[in-house]
Amino acid sequence: MTRRFMPRQRNRPTVQQRLSAGWEQLQRLFRAYEAEESDARRFRARQLEALLRLTPLAMGSNVLNAVVIDVSLWHKGFRPWLLAWSFVIATLTLLGLRGWWRARGSTRETASRRAMRRAGLHAGALGATWGVFAAILLPRLDAGGQLHLATIVIGMICAGGFALSSVPHAATMWVATAGIGAVVALWNSGIEQAHLFALLLCAYCLLVIYTAWAMAKVLGARLMAEAHAARQGEVIGLLLKDFEDHASDLLWELDGQGRFVHVSPRLSQMLGVPTEMFARAHAWAVIRRRMPRDDSGAMQWAALRAHLVAARGFRDLHVSLVDGGRLSWWALSARPLVDEQGRVTGWRGVAADITERQIAHRRLTWLANNDSLTGLMNRHQFREHLAGLLAPVTGLPAALAVIYLDLDDFKRVNDTRGHAAGDLMLTAFGQRLLSVARRTDTVARLGGDEFAMVVRNTAAPEELRPVLERIVGSLATPVDIMGESEFLRASIGVALAPLDGTDTDTLLNHADLALYAAKQAGGNRYAFFEAGLAEVSRRRLALAQALRGACERGELRLVYQPQISTRDQQVCGFEALLRWTSAEYGDVAPAEFIPIAESTGLLPAIGDWVLRTACVEAQRWPRHVSLAVNVSASQLTAPGFAAQLADAAAPLRPGRLELEVTESVLMDDAAEAMATLRSVRAMGFRTALDDFGTGYSALAYLRRFPFDTLKIDRTFVRDLASDGEAEVLVDTMIAMARAMGMRTVAEGVQQHAEGMMLSQRGCTAYQGFLVSPPLEADEIPRFLLRWQRGEVLHAPPAALPHPIPAALH
Repeated sequence: MTRRFMPRQRNRPTVQQRLSAGWEQLQRLFRAYEAEESDARRFRARQLEALLRLTPLAMGSNVLNAVVIDVSLWHKGFRPWLLAWSFVIATLTLLGLRGWWRARGSTRETASRRAMRRAGLHAGALGATWGVFAAILLPRLDAGGQLHLATIVIGMICAGGFALSSVPHAATMWVATAGIGAVVALWNSGIEQAHLFALLLCAYCLLVIYTAWAMAKVLGARLMAEAHAARQGEVIGLLLKDFEDHASDLLWELDGQGRFVHVSPRLSQMLGVPTEMFARAHAWAVIRRRMPRDDSGAMQWAALRAHLVAARGFRDLHVSLVDGGRLSWWALSARPLVDEQGRVTGWRGVAADITERQIAHRRLTWLANNDSLTGLMNRHQFREHLAGLLAPVTGLPAALAVIYLDLDDFKRVNDTRGHAAGDLMLTAFGQRLLSVARRTDTVARLGGDEFAMVVRNTAAPEELRPVLERIVGSLATPVDIMGESEFLRASIGVALAPLDGTDTDTLLNHADLALYAAKQAGGNRYAFFEAGLAEVSRRRLALAQALRGACERGELRLVYQPQISTRDQQVCGFEALLRWTSAEYGDVAPAEFIPIAESTGLLPAIGDWVLRTACVEAQRWPRHVSLAVNVSASQLTAPGFAAQLADAAAPLRPGRLELEVTESVLMDDAAEAMATLRSVRAMGFRTALDDFGTGYSALAYLRRFPFDTLKIDRTFVRDLASDGEAEVLVDTMIAMARAMGMRTVAEGVQQHAEGMMLSQRGCTAYQGFLVSPPLEADEIPRFLLRWQRGEVLHAPPAALPHPIPAALH
């Protein structure tokens, strides 16, 4: 018997099922949220609240656009139409404003479906008025009038659709009614390609409706999330409160007249009322008398009284109480006690002392936003404040100026007089800034000795100069630092918004570049950001990148400037000077690339190469000729520098090598630098204080450390023959060095007269273009031979420039 197998038929949905599923999908598409009716009533209230906030603006826009159309079309023969239409617009506008006025002072917790339908009907009526008006009038206008009316109507369609998006049914009614009229108007307008424009307008209206529903769905999702979070919060709050009820700080209960039923000693102590007085004291009156008499106390009492009047329970209601000048904070939780008839017969609750928590919270909040030393705004809060001004939630960004300030003398005071003196200096500087700031200005400490200000309503340098002059003037009076007077000197950089930038990072970076320019110009002055500073910054970054690996590529080299003894006019030494010839940028001046190497951390490695190379090349010189090498702060304070120096200088006798340091090297870390110099001197190497006379505390360093050599800066030598004050200063330096048993070497000697005057005053040696420009290493033997024979010219050409700055200054 043959069995036939039939294929299994799948259960296909019927036509009715398909229609039902399609209808359900369509309903879901036009549904902002799916919620139970209890939640939906609250959600509708939130939607209408959002709509009512925009009602005055929307109604005003309708009236304004109607007035514009009336004025533009009044003389074109459509007065009856305009009057009738304007009357309808005015009536609907007044109806909308009346609804807004009625709801203005009330807080609506729920809203019915009927209220939503009324909003939709009102929007549809208003949209139909605009659409019918356009459909009737637009075909009768000339081209200019058609463009004018069409622009306004289409703009109203878009603006209304988005303004009504919180109530998407109203947005749909508005766009549909106004859009249909506008489409009919375009279709019958008679303009070229009118039908195409009408179809495009249909698509545009559908897009606006879709967007309104999409925005409504976003709002609905947020409302659903908030409701879910509120339920979770209630559950968590009940669990936590149940725990607090079993381990509470203080339990309390009141009768129907508001008197305490049970009085504990702790409750009496909390309110500062004797126990025997509680029987006749009204609890809420006692609490009100203990609240602070300020705005916060009034707000707390208003919140508490609202719950009491409404007989509504409350949880964690914070109140502050004053007792004997001491302020304490309490968290109150309570529920009303009701009888069978629903009448309130009393209250029962718990009070938790949260004073320590409140103080800690306030302290943490303050520390998160303020500098603990000066009390000024800190860097994080300053950036947030500036970002808020540059990108406000509403309105246009404010025109403002960002001022960066850096104390020029802070490191010297902090290193020589201690951190306590440095802290006093920072605090005093912050107070000076506050003294010249206006109420609308912001003052902050960004860290270290860096401060910043925001000056609002300032768009041009001329407007800011009076503020900068006030800042500079406030620093003219010395400040007392631990019994000694100190002048506050600051470098100031300024960037303006929107002129120099419209975002936080750009503006702060430009202010920092201006500050750097002020420092490079000598400090104690202000500088405005200029476009060229950004180019300088870009060049610095490019040079920093190119400087990496310069030693390995053979781009660095040493040149040597001879030093001549005034006693016998013989060469007594050479100073090693660093030069860089970049394959990409050509010859780069030491004054430009040395600070870059310092800031990028490349200088220790470069300095070690300089020491090793110079010592190897000096090994070929006569034994009486010494070598002078500049040493940077990062080298001098690096761990193991003394051992590294001994290894590098192994080819030379220690007495032939002299290490030159500037005052700035000692200021960076005075204690560590001095300790390293003592170790170096104990190993037999000589030390020299370079650029003597240009700093602020060189005499203090001479007193603390006995250098072997003082180098007189070229600025004094240059004016020696023409300036009597320079002559006196040089005499003083030489006499002081002689008294302290030190040599003196004058830099930058270019004229015979300068060399003669230095020799007559007892200067030990001099160097400069009078003797020779810096020499390559292979030129030194020939130079020594020619000098010995007297063949070297002792005067430079008249137009010779000043010597190139020394390498590691």
